[in-house]
Amino acid sequence: MSRNVKKVLLAVPPTGLYIREDRCQTPIENLKTVALRPPIDLLYAGAAFERGGATCRLVDYPGERRGETDLENDLREFAPDMVVLSITTPGFDDDMRVATRIKRVAPDAVVAAKGAHFNTLDRAALERCADLDLALRGEFEPACRELAEGRPWEQIAGLTFRSAPNGEIVRTADRPFIEDLDSLPFPARHLANNSLYFRPDTGALQTTVVTNRGCPYDCIFCLSNQVAGRRNRVRSVGNILAEIEECVGRFGIRSFLFRSDLFTADRAWVLDLCREIRTRRLPIEWSCNSRVDSIDLPLLEEMKRAGCWIVAFGIESGDQAMLDRMGKKTDLDAAREALAVTRRAGILSSVYFLIGLPWETRETLAANERFAREIDPDVLEIFYVYPFPGTSLYRQAVSLGLLEDGEIPRQAYDGPAMPSLALSREELARARTRAMRQFYTRPRFVLRTLRRARSAREFANYVRCGWRQLKDFL
Repeated sequence: MSRNVKKVLLAVPPTGLYIREDRCQTPIENLKTVALRPPIDLLYAGAAFERGGATCRLVDYPGERRGETDLENDLREFAPDMVVLSITTPGFDDDMRVATRIKRVAPDAVVAAKGAHFNTLDRAALERCADLDLALRGEFEPACRELAEGRPWEQIAGLTFRSAPNGEIVRTADRPFIEDLDSLPFPARHLANNSLYFRPDTGALQTTVVTNRGCPYDCIFCLSNQVAGRRNRVRSVGNILAEIEECVGRFGIRSFLFRSDLFTADRAWVLDLCREIRTRRLPIEWSCNSRVDSIDLPLLEEMKRAGCWIVAFGIESGDQAMLDRMGKKTDLDAAREALAVTRRAGILSSVYFLIGLPWETRETLAANERFAREIDPDVLEIFYVYPFPGTSLYRQAVSLGLLEDGEIPRQAYDGPAMPSLALSREELARARTRAMRQFYTRPRFVLRTLRRARSAREFANYVRCGWRQLKDFL
């Protein structure tokens, strides 16, 4: 089976503001510390489709505050051969209602979708939604190019589709992880409305640069191993810097989120990248993530000199037994040291805690609150854990009776997806509100944050963000 795919509409569906990056599927509107990011996966898909000869259009409907009527108008005007939706697991049903609407307006268009959801539930998704024609699994960039080149779908790895004329669901072989990430074209940022994506403190334009893929750890809640494998695959320093230089020179973007499963997994590579940024005198600032046990003061100082302004740490819990249960393979002393040396290097810290695992109790929540105040990060976010299908957490939640087998919770990150064995959803919700209020209303924290502002605009942004947070806590 093959279809002519020469015009492709890449769409973030108008079903809510999310970060739709497979591993990270975070709702934005109710989480004040999470900023809207460019749909980097769709930008990679667009570049791959274009390399195969297709003409592409990309629209971030929720980011542009456009709705389903706008989508229908775009379908009539652009008349795509294929529409690719970026979907999330919690919002799957809403996203599939958009697929149905697309079919009503453009019945001849292939409706395709990408998302980590399809790595485990691809067949079930097509069975559930008759208007979804094609699911892209795994690292999909090569498949997008091959679709545009007109290769028969049966010969393209990583596809699940409904065949004609009998409608049988066909699942091709899994596609191996891409060994040479430098072989990928740069994301098609010329397709994006880049003005939508900015750094929340300064208001400067910001984009995402994917620096490496894969994580050697296996936390029970995380999709990294499923989405990108256990081996850390890095782009070459020269390839990353060529993309950054394109962003600076062509798009006027000088602020970057270095997206990775674990940015600091290879210390020598990070040092090489930082030194080359300095050698080329690139006028940029950037953020990244790290484990608390893969950072040290000399590395942080080099990162600071190269423009790093904040590092995000998934500390997850202030209770050691909870860290052990979730497979984090780190300890509280390492977290204390990481926050201390990050502050010493002059870099801000953003810390994530996860609550709502099956073993959560009032005591573990209290330990989180104490530990957050002790380490005192510059930014704190408390997420409710989400049991993604295919993870160990999902299997354990089902075996403990916290979820029905096959259940897909709609609430994710900003609300409890499930109770714990000891606490109801309502108790978990009250606990998060209390912890965030206590952390963010401390006079010491407020003064420190406001003093950090480097301009009147930054000061106003901090006040505006703080007020939004406060309204949620009252």
